[in-house]
Amino acid sequence: MLFSTAAMNAKPRCQSFSNNDGKVTIVFIDNKAGQQYKVSDVKLIPSWGGKEYPATSVKGTVKNGVATITLTFPHLTHFSNPKVELRVNGKKSKFKVCQ
Repeated sequence: MLFSTAAMNAKPRCQSFSNNDGKVTIVFIDNKAGQQYKVSDVKLIPSWGGKEYPATSVKGTVKNGVATITLTFPHLTHFSNPKVELRVNGKKSKFKVCQ
């Protein structure tokens, strides 16, 4: 998913999290978005290991150098301190999910 506006030093961080309506929704922001912000290879990683969950949807916008990306995953009934791993402009990044 390419969102116009090169994030040189991408620093995604969790803004919100919900596990409602049969899905997990995570919104992250990145204040260091540049001219191009390409998000790919998104997966949710539970803290206990095991199965990783690919995103079912990735949507985003970039405005005034700030990227806001909404990730959707299948509904999960149990998890604690999960992380999201993704690539921003080809560079792997990982962040903790806010709960």
